Amino acid sequence: MNVIWLVLALICLGYYIMCASYAGIGSSFIFVWLMGAVFFGLVFTVRLLEIKGIIYVAKALKICFIAVMALGVSLFVFVEAIVIKGMMTKPQDNCDYIIVLGCQIRGDHITRSLKNRLNVAVDYATDNPDTTIIVSGGKGKGENTTEAYAMYNYLVSKGIDSSRIIQEDKSTDTSENMKYSVKYMDNKDALAGIVTNNFHVARSRLLARHAGLNNTCGIPAESDHVLFINYMVREAIGIVKDFVFGNF
Repeated sequence: MNVIWLVLALICLGYYIMCASYAGIGSSFIFVWLMGAVFFGLVFTVRLLEIKGIIYVAKALKICFIAVMALGVSLFVFVEAIVIKGMMTKPQDNCDYIIVLGCQIRGDHITRSLKNRLNVAVDYATDNPDTTIIVSGGKGKGENTTEAYAMYNYLVSKGIDSSRIIQEDKSTDTSENMKYSVKYMDNKDALAGIVTNNFHVARSRLLARHAGLNNTCGIPAESDHVLFINYMVREAIGIVKDFVFGNF
């Protein structure tokens, strides 16, 4: 049984190295895998020392640890089920609006994740010419312009009529994406499609409902395959955080 902790530590460390090599050590959230490697490594070490009789761990402490781990795993599985259900969402045709959620750009350069969202938005807008497009995202650290403006330029370069595009350029996170985007909509009961990466659909729709949007559908875009597991874990934690802080 103890070897499982060592295997988990090595998996976390290996995935951290892979993500850091692929996207850089500053990539969003990958630090958690290094923390996981340290945590599981410590559990393995303590357990090994106990087996060798070098230290003693009280039974009550073991029971508490098992209970916390079981609760954590159960919660994680439940939340991931919500995320996966959102990923399987099928877009509805003829949305009154689609809200394209921004994500970090580097200088003026659109990242892979954002390009995936925008390409899906282009396809949807082409097939549904009466849909109004809201591009949502402010200016963050390391960005030369607002995400909304970068998205606007990309959509126009792909042939989307600029008169169809509304720029929401104040938001700094998904909750604000929804809070500020809804102000550009004439009717909160209008059908609004949320364009974002597949793992992010469920949380985005929950936040949209909290912002007052009563009729939404997900329009999922592909995610980066290397970072997909990282994004899935981050999203589960994000859902729990938003629930705790009353964002749903």
